[in-house]
Amino acid sequence: MIRVLFIVSLLCFYSVADDYFDKNASKITKYDLELMQQFDKLIYQLSDQKLKELDIDAIYNFIRLHKRYILDYSLAKVSVSASTGIDDYDYVNESERDKKYSKASIQFSYPLFDPKTTKDIKNKKIDYNFKILDEISKYNKLRNQLISKQRKLKFNRLVQIKEKLQVKKGVIYLDEKVKTMEKILDLQNDILDIRSNLIISKANLLNYVKPSFRSKLKEMLK
Repeated sequence: MIRVLFIVSLLCFYSVADDYFDKNASKITKYDLELMQQFDKLIYQLSDQKLKELDIDAIYNFIRLHKRYILDYSLAKVSVSASTGIDDYDYVNESERDKKYSKASIQFSYPLFDPKTTKDIKNKKIDYNFKILDEISKYNKLRNQLISKQRKLKFNRLVQIKEKLQVKKGVIYLDEKVKTMEKILDLQNDILDIRSNLIISKANLLNYVKPSFRSKLKEMLK
């Protein structure tokens, strides 16, 4: 039981430490000291960490293969006709003669395309594919911006904890720590904006493919 609790505690520490929060601004904690012992290592990890890049070609080809087509219903024609009358066929029983009837029909037609229309449709498909590429590029740019801001946020949180120790020792003034806190606030605001735009861009990309293939595309966009 003690071993289980130790493992859980260790996992909790590293899951929280990964974001390097200053848990107590007025006190030097054991957590702060443990981070500072690894300060150089953690800083280098943030700067040298190899990040997973999006496979843009694979994403583009996947969307093209499974994209959702939208039919232009403005070209469709629907006609409705109805008629009534009296049957004048020969019947075995005289009682069935002069039987009234009503008929209704609905006809749906979609035109065959002439060469000009076919060319226009082809051009529209090309424009559609360029639109997909633009959205992938936009998503990739936002994703990279988010990762960059998150790394800077972690870096500044580590610096914030280090500066807390330096302020306590009288090495630097509190003003220096306040400047770092301002950077952290700016980064947090930037991250919120980027995340909002990233959600919209992701939704646009998912909307290009048929519903049954959206789960796979989500995995590819991670």
